[in-house]
Amino acid sequence: MRVLHIFGAMNRGGAELRTISLMPAMAERRVQFDFCVLSGNQGVMDETITELGGSIHYIKLSWRFVWQFFLMLRREKYDVVHSHVAFVSGFILLMARLAGIKKRVCHFRNTSDGRSSWLRSMRNGLLRFLIRHNATSIIGVCEGALAGFMGANWRNLPKCKVVYNGFPTTQITHQLDFWQELIPNYSGKKIIINVARMDVQKNHLRQLQIFYQVTRIHPHVHMILIGLENSETKAQLIEYLAQVGISDKVSFLGLKSDVMLWLRHADVMLFPSLWEGLPGAVIEAASVGVPVVASDLPGVREIARQLPVVNALPLNETNTIWAEHLVRQFKRDDNKLERVKQFECSDFKLSANVEALYAIYCE
Repeated sequence: MRVLHIFGAMNRGGAELRTISLMPAMAERRVQFDFCVLSGNQGVMDETITELGGSIHYIKLSWRFVWQFFLMLRREKYDVVHSHVAFVSGFILLMARLAGIKKRVCHFRNTSDGRSSWLRSMRNGLLRFLIRHNATSIIGVCEGALAGFMGANWRNLPKCKVVYNGFPTTQITHQLDFWQELIPNYSGKKIIINVARMDVQKNHLRQLQIFYQVTRIHPHVHMILIGLENSETKAQLIEYLAQVGISDKVSFLGLKSDVMLWLRHADVMLFPSLWEGLPGAVIEAASVGVPVVASDLPGVREIARQLPVVNALPLNETNTIWAEHLVRQFKRDDNKLERVKQFECSDFKLSANVEALYAIYCE
């Protein structure tokens, strides 16, 4: 079976990484994943995809796209087209239907695209109509994602189904001296971590405002920020840290390929995003037993149902309240092994994701 996944670009985003992580297990079931990139640009994950046996088609959304995409589908004869590009999936799946693709999957990975206008609402209404009539399956990473894109009555649509992202169980040995080299005068400081690209959605300034309140309650603490950096945003964050006098308590690490190693050695994750689908970083932290204090969003609440180590807090709570919840995690009376076992019994395991998607492809 051959499946074509549609993305904007194959960089280190959550949706891209989660899809690539499925490739070895899917290959064991004789399912090949290929990719079509609508930006037309190469991405940092391209080499990994080809090493895993996948092919990449670079077809930029332009006036020539319709003809190039149609010809590629007719030539390659894919069994499934699986589109991850929000409402634009309506147009993609219409093309797939016209090209004779029998199985057409629309996959929503967020609860919102973060943008709104009258014109955009009109466009989205048309694309939603195309999704309803051209997708054979409509899946969301959480209930909130389906509600956000398909409406509150999504459960009345037989095509709609929640398929949680899957994550592997990671065995990482704890290193007692892990933070010594990075943090001067470390001496057992509590570590708060965030893993997210610098984007409005991820609320980085609010993170530091909350962290400042933590330092007033518990001075022996340090914050680690991991993720793709934006120079303008980072300059604003550095300016804020200087203003409140805690520049020495925050480390910017940028992109890291070994994120799980850093998560394993943190004491708590802070994740006050403005919107999310099913936030992968939250599940990754929970999978290695690290407590999380995150925004009270639909996807976060769904994670917390199965993983009590995740704490959902309304964004309109004060920074002091957020700080108090973070400090409370330093004093938890359960242990990391118990938290890891909870993950291993959850629906967020990689094997559960593979089973659910394979069943959809074979319907």
